[in-house]
Amino acid sequence: MTQELLSWDAHAASWQPVLNERPIPHRRAQVSSGIPVPVTARVEWERDGVEEIDTVVWAWTTRAVLVELHDTRRQTIGVWLPACDVRRRQSPV
Repeated sequence: MTQELLSWDAHAASWQPVLNERPIPHRRAQVSSGIPVPVTARVEWERDGVEEIDTVVWAWTTRAVLVELHDTRRQTIGVWLPACDVRRRQSPV
């Protein structure tokens, strides 16, 4: 079995902004959970529209939540979203 090694920008053609992304809050304002908290997040892609994903939260502030987002449309694996776009789930991912 041969495994293909991709460069960091292998999916650059599919990258697109998340329209409801919030700026990274000041570190002192962030609260870290230490453990993943299961949530459903509303993500608004520039070209693909609105999508709800089951994921986890790693940190939050009073107004924004850092969710894990493994998606080839995104360069990073996390995105800060408005707190109103994230709701807690009972079961883990």
